[in-house]
Amino acid sequence: MKKFFAIFSFLVLTSGCAINPQNPEQTVFQMRGTQNVVLRAAVEYKELKPCATPKVQPCSDKVVVTQLQLADKVTDTALSAAESAVRTPGFGKNIVDSAISAANAALVAFQTIVATIERK
Repeated sequence: MKKFFAIFSFLVLTSGCAINPQNPEQTVFQMRGTQNVVLRAAVEYKELKPCATPKVQPCSDKVVVTQLQLADKVTDTALSAAESAVRTPGFGKNIVDSAISAANAALVAFQTIVATIERK
């Protein structure tokens, strides 16, 4: 499990370097790729045996799994809105930038929650 999280951390940290987005479409595409990496770690955590008494290690906490699922749903919705914004002709730069900013905030929150599960 620790090896997976080391790989996860490396991928998340370097995913911003994988491509240098030249336009809003590429930015959203890159964010979707990062979401997939984060989601993989979340799913791996969820598939662990549930924490119980006596505590088994490693294990998944039901509350954390619920937070991960909610964060993924919010991130997916925000990224879908950003995808729609960058693909719709006539949307102004302010709308596109706002959609990308909201998607990025949701993605950062999802990444933050996943980053905490390594220490549990």
